[in-house]
Order: sequence, then structure tokens, then C-alpha cells
Amino acid sequence: NRLYILMTLTTRNGHKYGAPRAVSLFLAVLSFAVSLSAAGGIRAVRVAAGPEINGRLDDPAWAAAPAVSAFRMVEPTPNADPSERTELRIVYDENALYIGVLCFDGEPNRIVGNTMAHDNTGASSSGGWSGGGYGHGSTAPGDDLVRILLDPFQDKRTAYVFFVNPRGARGEGLVYAGSASLNWDGIWTAAARIREDGWSAEFRIPFKTISFKPGLSVWGLNVERYIPRKQETIRLAGVSRDANFYNPREAASLEGIENIRQGKGITFRPYGLTGIAKSFTAGTGASFRLDGGFDVYKSFTPNLVGVLSYNMDFAETEADERRLNLTRFPMSYPEKRMFFLEGSETFSFSSSMSFTPFFSRAVGLVNGVPVPVLFGAKLYGKIGDTNLALLDVQTRADEGRPGLNFLAARMTQNIFAQSKIGWIFTNGSPSGEKNSLFGADITFSSSTFLGNKNIMLAAWGAYNWTERKDGRHHGFGFRADYPNDLWNIQTTYAYYGDALNPGIGFMMRRGIQTAFGRLSFQPRPAAGFLGALVRQFFFTASADYYWDLAGNLETRRLTASPFGFQTESGERITFEIESNRDVLPYDFEISRGIVLPAGAYDFTKTRLEFSTSARRSVAVSVHYNFGPFYSGRYNDFNAGLTVKVDGFVNLSFSTNLVRGFLAQGDFSQNVYEVKADFFLSPDLGLMNYIQYDDVSRLLGWSSRLRWRISPGNEIYVIYNKNWERRWDPASRFLPSEERGVLKLSLSIRP
Repeated sequence: NRLYILMTLTTRNGHKYGAPRAVSLFLAVLSFAVSLSAAGGIRAVRVAAGPEINGRLDDPAWAAAPAVSAFRMVEPTPNADPSERTELRIVYDENALYIGVLCFDGEPNRIVGNTMAHDNTGASSSGGWSGGGYGHGSTAPGDDLVRILLDPFQDKRTAYVFFVNPRGARGEGLVYAGSASLNWDGIWTAAARIREDGWSAEFRIPFKTISFKPGLSVWGLNVERYIPRKQETIRLAGVSRDANFYNPREAASLEGIENIRQGKGITFRPYGLTGIAKSFTAGTGASFRLDGGFDVYKSFTPNLVGVLSYNMDFAETEADERRLNLTRFPMSYPEKRMFFLEGSETFSFSSSMSFTPFFSRAVGLVNGVPVPVLFGAKLYGKIGDTNLALLDVQTRADEGRPGLNFLAARMTQNIFAQSKIGWIFTNGSPSGEKNSLFGADITFSSSTFLGNKNIMLAAWGAYNWTERKDGRHHGFGFRADYPNDLWNIQTTYAYYGDALNPGIGFMMRRGIQTAFGRLSFQPRPAAGFLGALVRQFFFTASADYYWDLAGNLETRRLTASPFGFQTESGERITFEIESNRDVLPYDFEISRGIVLPAGAYDFTKTRLEFSTSARRSVAVSVHYNFGPFYSGRYNDFNAGLTVKVDGFVNLSFSTNLVRGFLAQGDFSQNVYEVKADFFLSPDLGLMNYIQYDDVSRLLGWSSRLRWRISPGNEIYVIYNKNWERRWDPASRFLPSEERGVLKLSLSIRP
């Protein structure tokens, strides 16, 4: 705490003390620092006109702002002096907030900036986008990075996050209840430059882009810098290992923002496109398309947004990754369509990932194939301590399918400091059958458990109305998590009725009870020979059980990882043993022509993993599963190779090769993927994605050219082509379909 108070003194007076390096200096200023601690905070300086954003930090407007340099280390040594100096400057004018960060570096030739792709560098060094952001042992970004968290409402729950790397690659997202996601694309800009003394970054965040509470002159602010070659995280506030960067309660105060304009709160986003498509299998000629549509955004209050969308188009959405599935259960794929991503955080429910009451991919997609969406409307945001999300979508009749309506509504109420209670309602089904669901949940979260530890407790229940009258239509569950750096504990229990079937949700298994527990011990070696090589060890044990509703065991999975660690350079090695018992209730075709008879199977397999640090220009990952498998044995080999050239070129190849040797016969399944991305700048890039799997026997190529003309205004050129592999008698690929689209998207804000 004393170091934080000293940082506040430095900020308010503009002096560049940094962290004290001598006890005498500390004692000399301690009493004065304490006297100012109550008024602590970082002050934004108003300027007549904001600086030009070019990444150089040389505009005269920056001279008005004092340099804040009191950053502290989070990794590898919490609250220690950083190995490199960082300076922060903040100014604003009537229309935008400007943030400048100067990242000094004694070895500028080792600064890493290997991508220019949008939203591609923001994986947190403290847990990733989708996770809670606790601890620092999980995936870290591969590039040097500066991340900004803004809480313009000071509600300590929700915030915006912006990040940029030394190549100027940008990303943005929303923070909700301690987790962050990229499910928001704001109109803002940033630039960065590598210099002789390090690298610098400039952010311009228009007040029209973010919501804020009028008249509130104190916002929440946190800033984080990551140095990948050292695996070092430097932060402005919240510097313990268990502190969560995505928890606004950990943020410092940003003072002095007054008399700013948010505009009229209206954004009009029209698009127009022209395209050509051809089906080779149907034997018809090419079809031409000229189309258009729009989205209208209206901020009814500073934190409540309504959206009306007509004739939606998702041509620029990236293709789904192909996966091999050796289970008898469906797989969940992430949502990538922006209309459904924006505001989706509020729809999150306290159940586990095996059951999701609202899964937006059930709307406008049938088996991964788009269904035309005529219009959509949604309302999301908050009123006081109440969080709201309402979505209504109408699909268009297409290829014999009738037009359908889908509705989802969610409300949560903030309680205590970090907790919530809420309900969810959905109506609709891709099949057109009657299907409604209501659920309620409560989540208790705290980052001050036992002083400074994190804990999460949750309970939920749901009931489903369908055309089926018999069976058990309800489900319920409980969760308890203790996600911290040294000990990470997760427990879950859930009950899913045999008639529970969320129409626009996702459910992996019906008619079961499940219990899951995981205990992870993650020590860090002390200084010495071992400490110089290993950053952190990972020892994990877990148990996953599934029973039918009568209490009979269906699946048991016991996992132990007696050996796992991450090196000081960022490489990671894991050894894992998994013991399985799977009771098949029916004959199961695990691969084409290979059918496993119903019955009980016991098998134990082994998993080895190795991955190099993501910062390397040539990165490798290898996962190998092998051992007994049902009635025989199998080998599952997954490997990836990535080559990055200064952000301009990013090439990657990955493959998943499965070989099964069962009593019922042998099988082979393979997936191959190639990504080839080329960038002239963060605003202009060509992205290619090529995939082939021998289950569908389809070869697909998706190519997307994205040109960001200016913030909010973009041009896309999309080309997709598929080939089908046939034997007649020799193997060859025959074209099945192709499509080309030119799309222009604009943003107009009065």
C-alpha cells in the first residue's frame, strides 16, 4: 500500500520519481505521500486540441500532461521495481480521450511485434479473454503489449479494454464481472512506433464511442504493459499475483475529465455489397447478387443501447475451424457474427459450458450454414444496478424453410460488491417447434476472500416447455471456484432432465447428473538453479463423473498431471494420465463403418504436450495422446507450426491425425489447416484460411481482404471456394461451389 500511495504522489505532481530505490528517499516522502493519499488519482489534462495520433508522442499537446511512471511489477515478482521504465500521459479535449504510453527498453532490437491483425494480441497474461483473469500461469500474448482498462461509470463491475502492440495492431473489448471478451468493436484509433529507446503508443478514444456517466469527473483506469521475452507484466494498479486486471475494483482513479460531449448517441451503419456465386454440383450457372442493409444504434441513456438491424449480412465472418469428434456428443463452436456478439456478456449464465440457455449460433445458422436474417432488434446495457439484454430476430423463408422468430431476454441485478442475481427467458427453435425456457441464477464473487483471494459461488435452475409432455423438463446446478495463483480449485454439480432441451441454447448431454472437481497446485520455485529455469509448476488432479437420472454410472474420467511446468522463456511442457470408464447405452459409430457395441469400456490413455513461447518468430506446439481406447488402442497427434515475419506475414500450419486400432476395425481421421495472412499495415490485410478433413472430404479456401479506410468505415473482398474429394478411380478434387463478395460498410455518427 505504501508503494501505491507513493505512486499517487508522483502522478499528481508530475515528478518522475518512479519506484524508490533508496530507503532514505522513501522515508523522506512517506509522510507527505500519506497526507495526499485520500485525494489520490491520475489527472487527465484538458487541451484545446488533441494530439495527432502517429505513435511518436511528439505532438506539443502531450507536453501539457505530467508523466506517470510509478508502475509496479506483477510478474515475475509482485510489487517489485520493473526492469524497464514506463511513462503514461493522458490528455483530453471536448471530443476524445488521448492516452500516450512510452515503453522504454534497453534492448529495442528485441521488442516483439509479430502481428498486425485486429483483435489478435489481447490474450491476457493473467488468464485470457474468456477466463476470469486470475493468476498468471496461462496463455500470455506473444507480442509486447500495452493494455488500457477504462471504467467510465466507476461501478467497479464493467469497463472497456483497449490494447495495441508495437506494430500498431489494435484490439478492444468489454469487461464484465471480472472477465473480458472481444465481443465489441468500437470506433477508435491507435498508433505505435519502435524507437531507439523502446517503443511508444498513442490511443484516441472518442467520447462518442464509449458510454459514460455525465458529470462524473472520476473514472476507473488501469494500464498494463507486457514484455514477452522476459514474461514480465507491469501494471499501474492491482499488482498482486491474484489480482485480476479485468476487475475494475483493482483500478486506479482517473480525475479531471469534465465538460465533454458524447454526441447524440446515434450511429447509422449501412452496408452494400455485390457478389457472384456458383454451385458446380447443381450444374447451374452463376448467380449474381446486389444487396444492402443497415444497423441503427441508439443510446437511450449513457449505458443503455438499442439496435435495429435490417437484412443482416455476415459475409466477412471467418469460417469455423474443423475439428475431429470421437465422442457421441455435439461440439460447441464460438460465435463470430458481430450482431450477436455485441451485448452478449449480459446473456452469460451461471451454468457450466455443458449447458447454455442461450447460444446465439442456434439463430440464423443450420448445421453451420447461414439462414437469411430479415431483421433483428436488441437492447442491452444497464439502468442503475440492473443489467439488461433483449434480443429478437426474424429469419427469412429460404429453400423450403419457413421464416422463424427467436427471442431471448436476460436481466441481472447487482448485489453486494461483485455479485449478481438474475433470470433468463428464451423462445424459439431452429426446427420451428414450440420451445420456451426460463432460468434463474445467483452468483457470489469476491476478490477479497481471506484478505486478497478470489472466490466464486453460483447456483442456477431452469425449466423448459416443449411439445413433449412427458419426462423431466428441469435442470439445476451449483458451482464453487477458488481461482488463485498458488491454488486453483473448481467444483461443479449439475442435473439435466431427460426432456430439458433449450431451443436456442446448447446442451451437450441430456438426462444425466454430473459432478466435476479439479485441484491445481501451482508453486513457483525460489531463486537458484531451478528458479532460473522454471517460472511455475502445474500439478493437477481432476475427477469428472456422469450418471443417468437413476444414479447409474455412464462416464468417469480421472485425470492426473504429475508433471507440468512453464519455463522462464515461456515454453511449456505437460505430462498427463487419464483413466476412463464409458458405458455406451447404445451402439456407437465412432468412425465411418466402425461401430462400438453398447456396453462398458475401461481404458487409460496418456497425454504429452509441448509448446514454445508465442513470442518466437517460429513457434511450435505438439500434443500427443496415446494408449488404450475402448476395445483397442489409438494415437491422436496434433501439431502446429507458425512462422511470423515482423507483423507483415503470418504463416501457420496445423494438423490433427488420429489412428484407431479397435477390435471392430481400424480407422483413420485427419484434419489439415493452413493460414496465410499478409499485412501492409494494421488497416490493410489479406487473410487466407485453407482446411481439409477426410471425414467430410471437403477442401475449403476462404480468403478475406480487409481495408479499414478510416475508423468505422471498411471495405471487404471475400472469396470462398470448396472442392470435394472423389475417387474415380484415382483421387482428385472436384469443385463444388464458389462465391465472391465485395462489401462496403460505413459508420455515420451525427
